[in-house]
Amino acid sequence: MSSTSSRPPTSLPGCPDKCGNVSIPYPFGIGDGCAATRLNRNFTITCNDTFQPPRPMVGDPSMPTEVIDISLEHGEMRVYGPVSYTCFTSDTGPDNYTGGFSWEGTPFIPSTTRNSFMAIGCNTMGIIGSYMRSNPDLFLAGCYSYCQAINSTSDGAPCIGKGCCETTISPNLTDFAAILVFNHSSVWKFNPCFYAMLVEVGWYSFKQQDLVTHLGFINNRAKRGVPVVNDWAIRNGSCPKDGEKAPKDYACVSSNSYCVSASNGPGYICDCSEGYKGNPYLPKGCQG
Repeated sequence: MSSTSSRPPTSLPGCPDKCGNVSIPYPFGIGDGCAATRLNRNFTITCNDTFQPPRPMVGDPSMPTEVIDISLEHGEMRVYGPVSYTCFTSDTGPDNYTGGFSWEGTPFIPSTTRNSFMAIGCNTMGIIGSYMRSNPDLFLAGCYSYCQAINSTSDGAPCIGKGCCETTISPNLTDFAAILVFNHSSVWKFNPCFYAMLVEVGWYSFKQQDLVTHLGFINNRAKRGVPVVNDWAIRNGSCPKDGEKAPKDYACVSSNSYCVSASNGPGYICDCSEGYKGNPYLPKGCQG
């Protein structure tokens, strides 16, 4: 991409700056030599052109995660996250799926302020816990949702325990799974599926129809998943102290840029100085 005075460069020269409708700014990049893999190999984005428009993917190639957008200024990446569910077609026949993330060793940590953990269903408890079974702190947070009938819930009601519930998550949560615990015997005939998810605050609004059909919430509202906000940072370093020489792999390379310590987990992000805009991770990336 060529640089102009009105539009500072966002990607490395000669590298794609978009996948479909999503901008891909450096240190992220598509293709060989276009991402800051010296800082972390997970800055590499794969552009899946089997979709129209193409969709950017990040993470393990065997189970990639779809990217919604990337913010340099806020150090955030929004992605589509999985929804855990348990469904009953009879009183004894469950259909289960446990969804989660494993961001160990990556630049990403789910934001504690921009996400909440939610469960949808009657007589169900959602629990979010560490995905790594060897971790002694397996269960980290949970909430309980109760209702005896559909008419005891109402569309748009807050998720405070009737039809849906929500709770906050722990910081530095690099791997987790969403688990459901339920007493389905009295409710499965009108509420065949229970759901649990980590989701962006404000995205979900309760609807009675989410309770009443088989996989209705996923099929109608979450086919690609639900939005989750990850904080990202340069995790293998820190801001140099005043007067200190910048380390060899220091990422804030633009003049008129500065370093900010990460607010969630270790590391730092870069920002353009006041009066400048652009990409602080590129030489001459911050322009007046």
